[in-house]
Amino acid sequence: MSQYAGLADTWASDASLAYGPMARHLVARSPFDLLGARALDAGAGSGVAGDALRACGARVVAADREFDMASYGARPAVTADVVALPFRDGSFDVVVAAFVVNHLPDPVAGLSELRRVTRPGGAVLVSTFSIDRAAAKGAVDGTAAAYGFVPPDWYADLQVYANAIGGTAAVERVLDAAGFGRWSVTEGPVDVGLVDAADVVRYRIAVPHLHAFVGSLSADTRAAFVAEAVEAVRRTDERFAPVVVEAVALV
Repeated sequence: MSQYAGLADTWASDASLAYGPMARHLVARSPFDLLGARALDAGAGSGVAGDALRACGARVVAADREFDMASYGARPAVTADVVALPFRDGSFDVVVAAFVVNHLPDPVAGLSELRRVTRPGGAVLVSTFSIDRAAAKGAVDGTAAAYGFVPPDWYADLQVYANAIGGTAAVERVLDAAGFGRWSVTEGPVDVGLVDAADVVRYRIAVPHLHAFVGSLSADTRAAFVAEAVEAVRRTDERFAPVVVEAVALV
């Protein structure tokens, strides 16, 4: 069972407060009109990138390794790992992998597989977090640490994977190694529209490592933790805009 098992509802209601706007920002970078396009939402989660693709008129299939995520909502979907997709070569016009390759110990293998299932002339759209971290994330995580949170081993591993491709040059290196010949990579803040510190905390504590920790607290302790986390986010005096690396790679 993965760390995302049973999280689909929480992901859709809370984590997607930030992941939804970031997915729409990525999809908006498509180099061609998506009306009628065959699209894959790879590592789909609860489907925010797929929603953005459908809003542009694309015909979307979702794929996620976690069954609870793949089966969320009424949509065509398969349970599959992005490094071993059950599709023929060139099946899609566009593939979107929003905050997926940063979960992989071998991002080149994942990107190579995404390229394989994309038709010649199509595009692969990829996003990952920059190592230039938003202050609000640190504020919530610091509050959690004060309440006794210790990152689990799997999350420490994930941070290693994410930091390895947390910048423009690093993403360009893995795109090249995966066989892409043409790409555009940008790195910058994405304003997700969360002006209320409480919404920033809702998003942050929905991610698996913190969701499990917060769920282990008593009701009173949980309420106190959330209140302190909200105040810590307010004290950053910063509009929440995660720094994101986005790539548009042509096949």
